[in-house]
Amino acid sequence: MAVAEKINAKALRTSTKKIKSTEPRKQFQLTDEMDLTIKRYRCGKSGFYYKYASGRKVTSKRVLNRISRLVIPPNWQYVQINKVETARIQAVGVDAKERRQYLYHPKWHQQQQAKKFARLHEFGRAIEAFREACISLLSEEEWTQSRACALVCLLLDCTGVRIGNSQYCKENNTFGLTTLRRKHIKKACADSVTLNYVGKHKINRVVTVDDPQLAAWVQESAQAVGYSLFRYVDNNNEWHDVTSDDVNSFIHQYLGDGFSCKDFRTWAASRYALKCLPQVSRMLKENKQRKWQPTLSKCVAKMLGNTPKVCQEYYLHPKLYEVLACPKTREKVEQKVTQVHEQFCSEYEQCIKLESLLMDIISSE
Repeated sequence: MAVAEKINAKALRTSTKKIKSTEPRKQFQLTDEMDLTIKRYRCGKSGFYYKYASGRKVTSKRVLNRISRLVIPPNWQYVQINKVETARIQAVGVDAKERRQYLYHPKWHQQQQAKKFARLHEFGRAIEAFREACISLLSEEEWTQSRACALVCLLLDCTGVRIGNSQYCKENNTFGLTTLRRKHIKKACADSVTLNYVGKHKINRVVTVDDPQLAAWVQESAQAVGYSLFRYVDNNNEWHDVTSDDVNSFIHQYLGDGFSCKDFRTWAASRYALKCLPQVSRMLKENKQRKWQPTLSKCVAKMLGNTPKVCQEYYLHPKLYEVLACPKTREKVEQKVTQVHEQFCSEYEQCIKLESLLMDIISSE
């Protein structure tokens, strides 16, 4: 009897363990709580200590390790840290230029990236009709706001460059598409235009627009009144610079509320990744020590004016790496890209074919 009881008890414990192991794990959810009650104080030349709102010093290793993982810039002042570990905003502070800055939870960044890449498929489905609308607007004679924004959007689509911001330009003396000036046109001929300017992070950017019609529109825009490259005239015959807000509003109107200038950069990066696959293949053959993934990231990063790490994390669709990881699949895709280069001379036709291939990849299960 005692043996039977022991056996039953053991079976019960085993059964209980199995039941516990099959319970669904709680999903991690971020909150919007703003309990910024932990403050940072300087200690010596390079050290810091932290206090709660009560004035009590933070001594918990778990809390201190969490703060350490946030990697709050040491030059930030008036740093406040969220007491809630699952909060979307983890810390706030003021940088050296007296701008309020935020540090977000890593999970929030992951969620934003997932959303961005998820909508890229919808972007790909809508982009061709959007281009046609832009070309139609560019057939007008006057540089209206819509016509000027249409030109900027086609350049975003073609080059993937940053849109630019007037405030950032004033503070850092660096440029993006909407803040370019006529002086940034370094070379112009019948079928191309080359732009040379200092972009974000003081990186020198040399961008060539090879499409003859697009190059002609850029040169026409440069003839407008004023220093800026992209301007428009209103109903009162007054000229204005095109701003990033103007372009985003135009995109919302003609492409959809869910899209912005940033989507063009992501789309162009993923498209360019396919375009340079044959080049990557040649580089790998020349140097057996190279790996295909970082080599691809470097090629696209050069086009974007970014670091390979930023390029891989923020601009290249993860499906590209997933699908191209298989050598046989990568070889097949490369062959298709090579065929596109050989069969179509027009940059626009190549672009359409590469985008069709890109859509197949990012839509695959």
